[in-house]
Amino acid sequence: MSNTGMATASDPLYGELTINWKWMLALGILMTVLGVIGLGLTYGLTILSVMWFGVLSVVGGIAQLIDAFKCKGWKSVAAHVILGLLYLGAGIVLITMPVQSAWWLTLFIGAMFFVTGIMRLIQAFQMNGAGGFRLFMGLSGIVSILLGVMIYSIVDFPEAETLATVEGAVGWFREWGWVIGLFVALEFIVHGASLIGLSLAARKASNFLSGHSGTAATA
Repeated sequence: MSNTGMATASDPLYGELTINWKWMLALGILMTVLGVIGLGLTYGLTILSVMWFGVLSVVGGIAQLIDAFKCKGWKSVAAHVILGLLYLGAGIVLITMPVQSAWWLTLFIGAMFFVTGIMRLIQAFQMNGAGGFRLFMGLSGIVSILLGVMIYSIVDFPEAETLATVEGAVGWFREWGWVIGLFVALEFIVHGASLIGLSLAARKASNFLSGHSGTAATA
């Protein structure tokens, strides 16, 4: 009777996740473990992430070019082809020049944090009477600005003499090459933790619904 309750247990919020929560729990644990491992491999994770973006860009560019040639007579075919070529070219650069690409991406991340922080501070000052949410928005803006400043203080513009030798290039990469890898590892950990929390909530809902199903069946 309890098995029947488990088989039919469902929730408007979680749906069939109340039955299959163990799979999500396993996935969350796996993601968290991979993130923790990634914390010790940030440099390699940076290169892999850049190359992965390159592969996705190449695939997207090729798909867009194929789609463009299949849509003959469309007025925007030329723009479609140009965009496909841009995706393809960007992907080739990311794959063949991962270190240089990672450097530019790191600079972009720093700028993104800085601009995002300023926007959050502006929003915080505009939220009169918002109380704790205004404080949280302001603090998150300050943290974002500090992260942007930190990244730009770490990332140096390379000199020709620095890149002239393998030792110099490796040393230059080690100064900032951990940034993207660290963010990717932290994203794995945060995502894994959220999946674990969601699966445990679904398990709790499953136990609650099973108990009610068993009580109803007994009655």
